[in-house]
Amino acid sequence: MASRKSKKVVEEEIIENIEGSAMDELMGSRFDIYAKDVIQDRAIPDARDGMKPVQRRIIYAMYKTGNTIDKPTKKCAHIVGEVMGKYHPHGDSSIYEALVRMSQVWRVRLPLVDFQGNNGSMDGDSAAAYRYTEARLASVSTELIRDIEKETVNMNLTFDDTEFEPEVLPSRFPNLLVNGAEGIAVGMATSIPPHNLREVISAIIYRMKHPECSIEKLMELLPGPDFPTGGLIYKSEGLNDIYRCGRGRIEIASRTEIVTNDDGVRQIIITEIPYGIVKSSLVGEIDKIRHDKVIDGIDEVRDETDKNGLRIAIDLTDSAKPEAILAYLMGKTGLRSSFSANMVAIVNGRPKTIDLISYCDTYIAHQVDVITRRSKFVKAKDEDRLSIVDGLLKASSIIDEVIKEIRQSKDKADAKNNLVAHFGFTIDQAEAIVMMPLYKLSHTDINTLLNEKASLEADIAFLTEVLANKSKLDEVILADLKRIAKDFGDDRRSEIVEDDGSLRTVNKRDLMANEDCIVVATRDGYLKRCTIQSYRQSGGEKGVKPGLKDGDTLVYQGKCETLDFMIFLTTKGNYLFVPVESLSNIKWLKEGLHVNISMKLDPDDKLIRGFAVRSWRDDLYIAILTKRGQIKRVRLSDFKVARYARPIRAIKTLSDDEVVDACLTTGNSNLLVMSEDGRAVLYNENEVSIATTSSSGNKAGKFNGDELACMLAFEPEEKGKILLLTHLGDSRVYDLSRINQTERLAKPTTMFKSFKNEMHSLVYAEKLGKQEAPITRTVTLKNGEYHDVAWADTYLTQAEYAKKGNGIKSNNPVINVNLTDDVLINDSVKSYAPPVVEKPQQESAETEQIELIEEPKEPQQRFEQISIFDDDFE
Repeated sequence: MASRKSKKVVEEEIIENIEGSAMDELMGSRFDIYAKDVIQDRAIPDARDGMKPVQRRIIYAMYKTGNTIDKPTKKCAHIVGEVMGKYHPHGDSSIYEALVRMSQVWRVRLPLVDFQGNNGSMDGDSAAAYRYTEARLASVSTELIRDIEKETVNMNLTFDDTEFEPEVLPSRFPNLLVNGAEGIAVGMATSIPPHNLREVISAIIYRMKHPECSIEKLMELLPGPDFPTGGLIYKSEGLNDIYRCGRGRIEIASRTEIVTNDDGVRQIIITEIPYGIVKSSLVGEIDKIRHDKVIDGIDEVRDETDKNGLRIAIDLTDSAKPEAILAYLMGKTGLRSSFSANMVAIVNGRPKTIDLISYCDTYIAHQVDVITRRSKFVKAKDEDRLSIVDGLLKASSIIDEVIKEIRQSKDKADAKNNLVAHFGFTIDQAEAIVMMPLYKLSHTDINTLLNEKASLEADIAFLTEVLANKSKLDEVILADLKRIAKDFGDDRRSEIVEDDGSLRTVNKRDLMANEDCIVVATRDGYLKRCTIQSYRQSGGEKGVKPGLKDGDTLVYQGKCETLDFMIFLTTKGNYLFVPVESLSNIKWLKEGLHVNISMKLDPDDKLIRGFAVRSWRDDLYIAILTKRGQIKRVRLSDFKVARYARPIRAIKTLSDDEVVDACLTTGNSNLLVMSEDGRAVLYNENEVSIATTSSSGNKAGKFNGDELACMLAFEPEEKGKILLLTHLGDSRVYDLSRINQTERLAKPTTMFKSFKNEMHSLVYAEKLGKQEAPITRTVTLKNGEYHDVAWADTYLTQAEYAKKGNGIKSNNPVINVNLTDDVLINDSVKSYAPPVVEKPQQESAETEQIELIEEPKEPQQRFEQISIFDDDFE
């Protein structure tokens, strides 16, 4: 047995070669390499052909495998595999997504790939897997790749150095602007909108013919983007900035139409939507608004898109306002969107923001280079062929000598050398002669060679001129561009229009359903509205009180409509302007929400009176009364405001004064002003001058400093009974006819007397009208409890003092009374012209002039302080 010698393993010493480097320098250099790779080889398109590397490799791979428009489609899995295996060392998903995008008619203006199968949809659906779909190059793609085999562009080694791929495609049409581009790189991004092929070519042709032209002239030929989804593009400075600066923002709106269908239903029909909007999401947004009842008037939303094109139908209710609803949807949904253009592309190997002129110049320079290289290539080929044809023609003229020489030669190589040596043929000519079939010696083929020679000479002469004469070269480019525009161009889809603003401003009230409701307001500032159904089901019609905070008091409870407005006067001389539709819809037995949710109300400021307004009339007035004796009359229309986020001044009061009452007057009403001690004065409202909301008032009467409590307004000639209630619960039914109408500063009339040992203060007065007994009013006592005060009959109280018997103690008096009046001011409220006052005849022109100057006028100054004691001096 042979002995086995062990081999000694010699381990080589590994010498580490580690070089130290600062972290910031190392990260900076590595990041620069990564950023450059992403910018140039992934995300940013080349300005010359408008393609990213993955798109360019897809087009080239399909061309190389014969997957063109004149051949049957091939499986997309084959295309993806070919691109990934030979040219693009990245994932298959990115290759397939790029392939699909170039076929989607709603994303690119001129599809470069003819797709068969599911390639997604405007609803955001993704394409089917590449094992199910097929594709081939579209016919227009032949213009991208045409003449690439004629050395028109540089060819570089692929990632594994086994194949060659083009650095850029010849791109015989301006693909960058036609189809646009989107990409996010490191530290930069590009967003180029698609354009109309004819318009872009027109701008390039004009630039070639007029090298010194301005951007404005080019913008006349290329007015703006042309999105594949159509829509309306609004003219703006941002639109001009796209072509002047390379950056700009434009607004795109849907194309809509308001129609009435065969069933008489009014509809908003949408036929074009903004670029990049997902249709299913848009329909969902609109339907959510309908479902959540954000606005009223939308009955149904349907997507009726079919093979004939996009169509979204919005059915409206009979009471809806189509223009208002459309304006609201434009502002709240994707029916109107914006597109921010950032025209960044690779120019001369570097990313650059390009304007319209720089792009045109870059593309023209690329085409000049392509045509020049093609012309050189073709000219060289023609010259080589012409040399062969000349050799064949020369050989045919001495054919006998040529044949004899060939026969005497040893082999093919010897024959070629002999032909070159004896007859002066070139090597290529000798090769063609020895390979020429004998039938080429016929007369017909000789004529064919002569014709070919003439054609080659003409082509060479033309190509020589193209290479020598720039204008001739430009003619070739122009002819190709015109042909492509004619063969593949179409009409503009996106319309560029002026923005008239008609669909930008919308009155939200136009979007609200006008429904009956019950509005409730309390002294402490709690407001709500509730439905008629809740009001009835909760017993409101039977006298069940609405939900109130403990100790609070009603100041308004009335029926109105959601499109009405509310005015609430407050104790500090302010008023709240509140649209009814802005009030929270709350059930009848629930408390309302405090007004501070929408505006800031001082905690010490209380609501005293409310008015529902449906018509802001100039012939009606609001009279306001303060405790310290001011009275003021303001036109109803002056209370209407556009902004109401805070309380608004209604009357300027003194620091220790407060508003105690307010009422509606008709232009010739009689005002009954009452003091706390039971005295009253009745005078015509025109005794009080008309003022603005920001001024103070006049003196309400000659009450010698006593505090005022209530005020009632009566129409001309109106009489009737008045119900009075004091803080101790005593009451009196009083007849208005007992008070004579006087001037404002006349001596007041006593309505009831009270004694020093038991003083009464008037807290409530009410016109009885046609009310029948028994009558009950709920009052709020000092301790916050509620108490019902009842009147078994409405007979006049004969005694001059208030009638006792309501069980209210002096240590817990009445402080407020729940008001049940529901004043609604609409067109049916009657107004009256003020009485005509005859002026005394003037004695002289001088006197007349003085009286004209001193004639009382409405206040014209915004801030005017009128003393409430001016009229009392005698």
